[in-house]
Amino acid sequence: MSRRIILAEDVLALGRGERLVAGADVTVTAGARDLAQRRGVEIVDDDAGGSGPATAAQAAARAADVVLAGQIAAAPFAGGGAPGTLIVTAVGVNRPGVLAELSAAVGELSGDILDVSQRITGGYFNAILIVDIRRSGTSFAAFREALRGLSEPADYVVTIIDERVFTAMHRLG
Repeated sequence: MSRRIILAEDVLALGRGERLVAGADVTVTAGARDLAQRRGVEIVDDDAGGSGPATAAQAAARAADVVLAGQIAAAPFAGGGAPGTLIVTAVGVNRPGVLAELSAAVGELSGDILDVSQRITGGYFNAILIVDIRRSGTSFAAFREALRGLSEPADYVVTIIDERVFTAMHRLG
């Protein structure tokens, strides 16, 4: 299951006093939580859909909150970056074939490398790949786990981040 991310921009779309229920598949950033508190928007972490028996009105309100959370998380991201675009980094000791291993693994997963930057400094390898996985049929989680499998701390370490999260992190300054 892929996680959905709710950012401050998503909270801006909600009115004062509205409530957002974030289920197990939703991550709410610290910035979104802070903005929600300042704007009077209640964010409820509800991994199991609530506990105990609920009245019909409570069940209907909870269902509406979950739908709202799903709509926000599925809405186009206003902060930049395309859904399904990943930033893959690899850093470690340089040796022949490192970039070939990375690009072959991306290719096997049907990812499309949009851009690549590679540098070797003082015997260390550093690569950044921008990868589109929208047409790959592979989820972010599966793609991340497959590429993480290349990591060997004594050799090189691979990290994968959604470009939307990366963009949002770098706008927080």
